[in-house]
Amino acid sequence: MPEQLTLLIMFNSQTSPIIVEYRPRNRNTYIRVTDDGEIKVRTPLKNESSIRRILKLREEWIQTTLLALHMRSDEKHELGKTIRFRGENYAVEHLPNLLKKIENVKNTIDIEKYYYQFYRDEAVLTLPSRVAHYARKMNLHPNEIRFKRLRSRWGSCDSKGIVTFNTRMMQLTYEHIDYIIVHELAHLRHMNHSKEFHTLVREHLPNERKLRSEIKAIRPL
Repeated sequence: MPEQLTLLIMFNSQTSPIIVEYRPRNRNTYIRVTDDGEIKVRTPLKNESSIRRILKLREEWIQTTLLALHMRSDEKHELGKTIRFRGENYAVEHLPNLLKKIENVKNTIDIEKYYYQFYRDEAVLTLPSRVAHYARKMNLHPNEIRFKRLRSRWGSCDSKGIVTFNTRMMQLTYEHIDYIIVHELAHLRHMNHSKEFHTLVREHLPNERKLRSEIKAIRPL
């Protein structure tokens, strides 16, 4: 059995246990996140500070991988009983407006239709004020805002100044919602993903790199 120890590493205010296996024959350090969300390290290094430094350098990748695992577990929700909402897996019984519409519905397609109607209603109610807030801060005002159920994109901005948001954004945390809003508004100035574009987003969301990495790992349901 290889020599093993467990380190506790603080990632974004959350302590994570890291299982470290000492492998003197390895030339490099290897980090793996298991399907159960365990973080395992195989390394020839015995110096704990060196191991911690490597983990810190890979922090963004570790966080993104853990988030993807979390979101995949959320996908296992039971249609008609749970729903992904504001970054959580909610019990439908806690959302009376939705529960009232689906409680006597048996058809899966109809239940999904009410889910997407719920997301649209929440998006129309919630997003305009957040868009207006960042539009004022950035001094970038769209000519039109649209809300649609998009297949795979969280949002878009065209050359006519029309910004479209995926109503399924309401599945996300408010932090990720704000990132998508700022991202699309920034396209009103930069219709690309250039260095200048990311700099503009970062001016308003200092943790832009982390949020960008996380949002790539999340698929709309």
